[in-house]
Amino acid sequence: MKNATSVGTRQAGPGYDAREVRYVSQASRLQQRRRMLILLIFFLMPMTQAATLTVLAASSTTDAMDEAAELFTKWTGHTVRFSFGSSGALARQIQSGAPADLFLSANQKWMDALAAGGLMDESSRVDLLRNRLVLIVPTGATARLDEYFSGRLATGDIHSVPAGIYAKEALEHAGLFKALYPSMVMASNVRAALMFVERGEVDAGIVYATDAQSSQRVEVVSVFPEESHSPILYPAAVCAAADDPERAQAFLDFLQTETAAAIFSRYGFEK
Repeated sequence: MKNATSVGTRQAGPGYDAREVRYVSQASRLQQRRRMLILLIFFLMPMTQAATLTVLAASSTTDAMDEAAELFTKWTGHTVRFSFGSSGALARQIQSGAPADLFLSANQKWMDALAAGGLMDESSRVDLLRNRLVLIVPTGATARLDEYFSGRLATGDIHSVPAGIYAKEALEHAGLFKALYPSMVMASNVRAALMFVERGEVDAGIVYATDAQSSQRVEVVSVFPEESHSPILYPAAVCAAADDPERAQAFLDFLQTETAAAIFSRYGFEK
């Protein structure tokens, strides 16, 4: 599988005050210490107080979140029960009263909708991760998206699945959406779109870079320019109706530590 993502770094230079950069770095270190202190407090609590957290998370985060949760459980004794799926479907579950302590969305839209309804603790909200949008094909195949593309193109549902929403934006930016719409196969979540490509049921797919990286049966043939679609951000927040908001916040703090960042980076996510 080919991978073609890059990460930029902000350096002090013309237009930036070195003191500003230093202060930001100091603030970041203080935040890391605060998060680790919270985790230490929970680690020292008697195991009789161990809890099970319910986390609803975008399907594209499955592998990374499973690994992060395993380490969190090892450190604190608290277990994490996941429900992975399309951010839109998960948001509707929360709106319907489904139990949830924490929500990790693959776009801002669904988090905004829940916040507007008073269903999220806005004070806990953070943009946890970033991702890239890529075009993939089955390993060994080739494809080019233009007005002459005659195959089948898989992505998430363009109305509710974030990957599909971003894909539509990218295709509209390229002036190809109307031409390619009839050939699009819309999946219930981005992992389902990836599976269609892996099985050779479609000729190409538009998914996240992290999904492509997780598979040995697909290749990345191009990366969509970031300016062609809305920023792919993953906001996370504690649910207003969380059964255990303190431990939910502790898990969210853990997800912002350098330890968790290393896990996410290994799966291709950006900060």
